[in-house]
Amino acid sequence: MIIRYPLYAIRYTLYALRYPLPAIRYTLLIVLLIFLPAIVFSQGPGNLTAPGNKHNLSSTQTGTTIRAVSETRICIFCHTPHSAIEVPLWNHTLSSAQYTVSVPPGVTGTQLTYPLNPPDGDSKLCLSCHDGTVPLGAVHNLGGVYDAIIQMGAGIGLGPLTGPSVIGTDLSGHHLVSIEYNSSLAIDKAGQCPSVTWKLKNPPPGPPYLQRTRSQYVPGCSTPGGCRDQNNWHYGVQCTSCHDPHYDPTPGQTKFLRNVAPSQGNWPWNNYSGLCCTCHVRCDTGACP
Repeated sequence: MIIRYPLYAIRYTLYALRYPLPAIRYTLLIVLLIFLPAIVFSQGPGNLTAPGNKHNLSSTQTGTTIRAVSETRICIFCHTPHSAIEVPLWNHTLSSAQYTVSVPPGVTGTQLTYPLNPPDGDSKLCLSCHDGTVPLGAVHNLGGVYDAIIQMGAGIGLGPLTGPSVIGTDLSGHHLVSIEYNSSLAIDKAGQCPSVTWKLKNPPPGPPYLQRTRSQYVPGCSTPGGCRDQNNWHYGVQCTSCHDPHYDPTPGQTKFLRNVAPSQGNWPWNNYSGLCCTCHVRCDTGACP
């Protein structure tokens, strides 16, 4: 063993000299694997192990009422390294509910009558707990035991989430999700709502504000189930466009919202307009895209 490690060091040095780019990638990967757990699970304000983070459902959490009776693992409620049922390594049982996404007849809202985009991507993952139809502790892989339910406290037991955190299955009164953002969407909305002061602008491309979706915004699409592209990912609005499921600096006030406006001052925010202005612009005070 004393001889082996110096030999590995010499071998890696020679490899790095011959193939510098792959060597840099491997080095960065090693550093990431070493330090990422320390960052994610640090005791810093808002992280999963910080007191009061409601997405830490383990029995070790403090400052919350809804937590497991005896399960001490944190990630297992949402993720599993093996036999995952969805990206990203998803473990929580998905909902089979049918969602109402249209606006009332004759009313023009943020969601057009067609297409009726069903939730997908990250939003479908969030709804597996927050639509209130699936047991909160339901997971696909519980250490080799499949399709199990973790016993929860706070009167939930083997049942679903209850209380104000439940959105339900009627999404018509909420900000639309699972819709691709592209230039056609901005143009169509500007034409449909000419008297509206606040209109769409181009947010920063890609995550975290534009997340993956199979929905495809195509002008004139009249497919009741939405225009879908099952072979390619597109990027648009999901629950995780506004919410970071792992980080909540002031539980009960910041609601896992992404901080995109440092000028608003320290947590907690007094308003969330900076987040809204990532995708929306007031057109009577400046040029619209």
